[in-house]
Amino acid sequence: MILIRPFEKGDSTTMLDIEKLCPQGNENYAMGIDKRDVIARYELYDNWNVLVAEEEGNVVGWIGWTVKHDPLKEEAYAYFTEVMVHPEFRRKGIAAKLDMEAEKNVRDIGSAHIYCYIFEPNDASQMLFEKLGYSNVGKFRHCAISVYKKADLAQKFEIERINENDIPEAVSLINSYYSGHAHFVPYTPESFGSYVNRIPAYGLENFWVVKDKGKIAACAGLWDWSVMGDMCFPKIPLTWKVMRGIFGLLGLFAKMPKIPAEGEYFKGYYVTDPAFEPENPEAMSSLIGYFNNFLLDAGRDFFSCQLAEDAPLFEIIKKFKPQVDTFYVYAKALEGELPELSPLYIDIKDMVL
Repeated sequence: MILIRPFEKGDSTTMLDIEKLCPQGNENYAMGIDKRDVIARYELYDNWNVLVAEEEGNVVGWIGWTVKHDPLKEEAYAYFTEVMVHPEFRRKGIAAKLDMEAEKNVRDIGSAHIYCYIFEPNDASQMLFEKLGYSNVGKFRHCAISVYKKADLAQKFEIERINENDIPEAVSLINSYYSGHAHFVPYTPESFGSYVNRIPAYGLENFWVVKDKGKIAACAGLWDWSVMGDMCFPKIPLTWKVMRGIFGLLGLFAKMPKIPAEGEYFKGYYVTDPAFEPENPEAMSSLIGYFNNFLLDAGRDFFSCQLAEDAPLFEIIKKFKPQVDTFYVYAKALEGELPELSPLYIDIKDMVL
């Protein structure tokens, strides 16, 4: 018999072991993560909960979520961070039971809707959530840039770490850039500082601005998400394997992009809250190039950003020849109609796998 109960600290080791058996994807392409701490991602949020599924005293799965609040619309909504079930206990309805218990919990505290992200190759999760009444309401791109050679930077810009006097102007630029995006709550200088400083290995010291004639024309941060864990691809497409071999040979004569081997763990950074003036894309391009050079000097292999559909930044990122993956946004209304969730503001805290 399956028992659904609250998470206990003693569950952590078993949950980490199960997670390693549950990469996201299919038999041809899947990604996974080796976390340092199963609960660390939840501690980034103010309101979170985890329920575990237990059979005969053994943890066999869990579901986690956070409840967020939109002060402008005066409503709450929930983000389902993950649903995991040990491979040997699948097809027993455990994931559905976990979902129903989680839905009841977030509904009881007034959440109007739930959303989650599903990796495009993860057909099984898409089918499960559709059966549970969720709708595919949009998608976003995960753009990973291989750091392997220096980028040329436009000399007319000043690129520097943000200082206290820059914060109001940077916040104004971010608020303007993401205006109209679902789930975006405009920052104040105080709330922005609080947000970035709460995230381990991020903080204002890892946020940069680009100035054009003294005015901020672009800005973004870098978050070292490897403090949460190391990522790998347990399964990679055949094309990757072929290109990895070709790049290996060409790498004897020139610098080439890195393609991870199947099962090889690696570290990386996320670009956070990127924003730029629409009339000055060159400023943003210079900042992405600056990040490339900064991480090359630091010995890192990759950095990436998450871009909503039709994000103007994608045209800039394309010049850096990223590996582009797609994530679908699934959502379900718990009260009233499901709101429009495209374009969607990507909360970087949600992007811990």
